[in-house]
Amino acid sequence: MEEKGSIEIRIEGMVDNHPLTPLDIDIDEIKEMLADIETFLYPQRNEKIKRPLISYRIEEGSAKHLFFLPITAALSFNGMIGEISSRDSIDFLGFKRAEIIDKFQKKAKLKNWDYFISTSSSDKKILRINPSTNYYNNTQNFIETEFYLYGEIYQEGGITPHLHIITKEYGKLGIAATKEQLTQGEQKLYKVYGVKVTGKKNIADNKLYDLKLTDYIAYNPVFDRNELNMLIKNAKPNLSAIGDVDKWLNELRGGTGYE
Repeated sequence: MEEKGSIEIRIEGMVDNHPLTPLDIDIDEIKEMLADIETFLYPQRNEKIKRPLISYRIEEGSAKHLFFLPITAALSFNGMIGEISSRDSIDFLGFKRAEIIDKFQKKAKLKNWDYFISTSSSDKKILRINPSTNYYNNTQNFIETEFYLYGEIYQEGGITPHLHIITKEYGKLGIAATKEQLTQGEQKLYKVYGVKVTGKKNIADNKLYDLKLTDYIAYNPVFDRNELNMLIKNAKPNLSAIGDVDKWLNELRGGTGYE
């Protein structure tokens, strides 16, 4: 069995005029921390599937998050935080890892907390993140474009007008709109609609941000079996003239026709 190592993320600060303790850490924050460390260690989906056992506990000492894992993973983590500290930058990291350090930086600034990140390595590196450090992700990973989204509108309104739609491809999305857009025409709540929006797409994780409603698109899919049968009938003479249909389809997709 491989030797075990550990990763420690100690957070120091004040909450309601008293020093931070584990009892001040909400379960949602713990879940987020667990997901963040897993992603930092294993950013790709296939890596997560194959990853080794990682166990966890939270201890006193302000609030100390401890992760126990194989020593090789701890050494790899130690090398990365050492590199961040020596370069004083996260621009060299992949997007997902940089995003997590960026998140710690923003929380440190927002809550006036200090993060001390280290491992059990004999060559232990310590990465300190506090309100005065500058570990922000400056890599440009967004493209601004127009999108067509389809799904059920499940919420509308708010002080800042928004509609919320659940889509098959992107899940739940919030879209900024005007009062006029939300109130004109028929009532759309709990109906399936298409929406034309502008916004940003993250090219690294395929997520959408800063969405603004341009227009609604009526979504009324109708399956006409007679029309489908007619299209199949009309296509049959042309398809019968093709010798190797699989090769032909592959060439249409840009392939060579060969494995």
